[in-house]
Amino acid sequence: MRLMVRASSRTWPLPRQLSKRTKLSQNDAQMRTLVAVTLAASALMQFIAAMLALRAMPHSGSYRFPWIALSLALLLMVERRVTPLFDFHDGVADLVDALFGLAVSVLIAFSLVGLDRLLRAIRANAEHLTRLAITDALTGLANRRHLLAELEKELRRAGRGGRPLSVLMVDLDHFKAINDRYGHAVGDAVLVAVAARCMARLRAIDLCGRIGGEEFVVVLPEADAEGAATTAERLCADLAETPIDTAGGPLNVTISIGVATCHPRSQHADETAEDNVTSRAQALLQRADAALYRAKAGGRNSVRCDMGDSPVNAGIMASADR
Repeated sequence: MRLMVRASSRTWPLPRQLSKRTKLSQNDAQMRTLVAVTLAASALMQFIAAMLALRAMPHSGSYRFPWIALSLALLLMVERRVTPLFDFHDGVADLVDALFGLAVSVLIAFSLVGLDRLLRAIRANAEHLTRLAITDALTGLANRRHLLAELEKELRRAGRGGRPLSVLMVDLDHFKAINDRYGHAVGDAVLVAVAARCMARLRAIDLCGRIGGEEFVVVLPEADAEGAATTAERLCADLAETPIDTAGGPLNVTISIGVATCHPRSQHADETAEDNVTSRAQALLQRADAALYRAKAGGRNSVRCDMGDSPVNAGIMASADR
């Protein structure tokens, strides 16, 4: 029996052959669809990886430019995932390549998630270490080293702008008696409370630091002798009028303050040198410390201003001594 039927001098396939070709065509279409979906997923994962790299860039610190290069490279690699979508050949071979590309893209994206978390942790640890290096662990104020560095910086700025700069040397009265009677835990609570009250009374541009024990220093940029004395009197009165709540009960705490001011003047060329600025900062603190000593000797709970080289200071000193 013949397998083919002639009609109009043309050979036509039997239904069994038509069914086989249809199945092959359907399988090929399914394969192409699977390859297209895999390639699209690979391109999407590659794009996500590039976005993760861009999101992590602000945390890369000094390595920002290499991180930018990595982000651009990942964006360019998206093209390698998209181009095969427009050029199908062998479905099986394309599927293997597409699956390999998808696996690579997923691994890259997963790695960048981990790198982003690592960079954030490094950045947070670096900021924490920086805070520890410049702050006093008990009060949260600037420590001695940071305060001296900021004082030198403010002295340079005051010299360039011809503006005054004042410092307050603050010391708690009879603090040793508080430690001896109530214990060091209460003493620490008093130091924390004094620091908080000082910060509440100061301006945003002022800097308060603890330089040791119960001694604090306040740097007042752009504050002349009169303004610094007013600030000192306000701090002194605020502590004297309001007791501090502690575990040992409310305590009446007072402070003594010495004030010293650096007045604007024409700066000489050698005053910009680092050693000169450092010596000027030390001299200013010594003047404030000498004024503080007079406040202690005069009965405590008072403010004394350094005479300095200004008649304004002399007037304030005279009124304070009365």
